Amino acid sequence: MVRRLMIAAAVAALGFGIAPASPALAYGQCAANTKCGWLYYADAARTQLQGGHTTNCQGVVLDWGIKAGYSTYLVEGCDDRPPVE
Repeated sequence: MVRRLMIAAAVAALGFGIAPASPALAYGQCAANTKCGWLYYADAARTQLQGGHTTNCQGVVLDWGIKAGYSTYLVEGCDDRPPVE
């Protein structure tokens, strides 16, 4: 009984050790007829782009680079029409 309890405690401790330190980012969907996403920069002046998570007008998600640091959310309309709010 004690042995089973110790094994269960060891497995639980291992699970906490490999769990992510912070929750995963949840990105929302773009509004109709828009492209949108987050761009991440290494500096506060936002001159050194280092990553992004964007969705284009065809609905293709692009997820690349380092997604940490200073971020900017962008929304642009597709087909030269203003975005639908």
